[in-house]
Formats: sequence, structure tokens, C-alpha cells
Amino acid sequence: MNSNAMSVLSHLNELKRRLFRVAIVAVIFIAIAVVNFRWIFNQFTANARELIEAAGGDIVQLTLTEAWVAAAKLAVMVGLTAAMPYFLFEMSRFFQPGLKSHERKYVYFLIPGALVSFAIGAVFAYLILIPRLFEFMLEFQGSLAVPTITAASVVSMTVGIVFWLGTIFELPIVMYLLAKIGLIKSKWIMGKIRWMILIAFIFGAAVTPTDPISQVIVAVPVMGLFGIGLLLVKLAERGRDE
Repeated sequence: MNSNAMSVLSHLNELKRRLFRVAIVAVIFIAIAVVNFRWIFNQFTANARELIEAAGGDIVQLTLTEAWVAAAKLAVMVGLTAAMPYFLFEMSRFFQPGLKSHERKYVYFLIPGALVSFAIGAVFAYLILIPRLFEFMLEFQGSLAVPTITAASVVSMTVGIVFWLGTIFELPIVMYLLAKIGLIKSKWIMGKIRWMILIAFIFGAAVTPTDPISQVIVAVPVMGLFGIGLLLVKLAERGRDE
């Protein structure tokens, strides 16, 4: 077996060891979250439940296991999210030997930057967007029907909104890294401003398809994220030129 094959096998073995450690940490966090599934479910659905009850309804289950399954899925999601920083740490350590000295600082910037950006987006979704969306829909339907909302639908909707808002808030970090490796340029972005605005409103419509006001609430921060990303791209170009 030649040296190249040995090197590939060595890297694969190291990757497996790191992923195994990540899996252990993830299982630990998931186990902790599942044990506390009731508290997590109550905290996660507190705002929605308050608004639904104020409208004369409640969160219900249609099958024997629906509420438990929804709470368990939510607990698993929380556990995986809690393990994400360790996963990013292990991956950064795995790729670090292959990076040049000036490239390693981008990795150190990426991990905390991505986590903080995701957290800001998730908090924005949970505290501002989700309550606004539930409030609008409950008020809009008025007395058409008693709002008995299933546990599965509440969890599915809130998790989806939190995930996508958290992800889109990482856009400036992604734009900065793409600029650093030369895939995008500020002049190209400035020529696509109209498309960026359109994409922001399309994203807002996809996340909140029933509420035009909530669509604007989503679209405006996304346009702001494009603006922040553009500033970071210019910063990346300045640093690359130097």
C-alpha cells in the first residue's frame, strides 16, 4: 500500500474517531433533553399556548401518542442543536492541519460567528415572529371556528420557523467566507440588489405564507443581512488585496 493510500486511510480513521466522539456528545445531550421533554415542550410552546387559550382554544392531540411524539422530536432537535458547537469544534480540528496559517483564523471566526448568528435568528423568530404570526391568524379567523390546534402542528410550525430564521441569519458569515475565497465580489452583489430584495420577500412569503405583515417582518431583516454581508464582503476584499 503506497503512502498516499495510507494517508487517506489515516485521515478517514481520524474522521471516524472525531465523528464517534460527536455522536457520544449528541446522544448525551439528546438523553438529557428527552428526560426533560415536558419542560422543553412547555417552554417552546408557551407563547403559542397563551395566544390560543386567549382565543378560547387549546393545544390538543388527536391520537394517543401525538403529543409525546411531538415533544420527543422537539427534545431530539434541542439535543442536536446543543451538540452542534462541539461538532463544529471537531470538524475545525480535523481540517486545521490542511489549512495555511492565515486561513485558520477564518475557521476560528466561522464557528462562534455562525453560532451567534443562528442564535440571534432563532431568538428573533421565537420572540417576535412566531407570536405575531399566531396572533394574526387567530384574530383573522375570528369566530369562524374554535382554535383547537394539535401539538404536532404547533411544534412543526415553530421548529420550521426557528430553523429557517436561524439559518438565514448566518448569511453575512457565508458571504464573507465566499468573498475570502474569491467566489463572490462586492461589485457583483451591488449589481444584484433588486434580486436580493426580491429574494428577501420570497423567503418571507415561504416562511410565513399566510400573513403579509409577518412577511415584511421577515423580509426587512433579511435585506439588512444582505447589507451587512455586503459590508463584510468589502472588508474581505480589502484584506485580500492587502
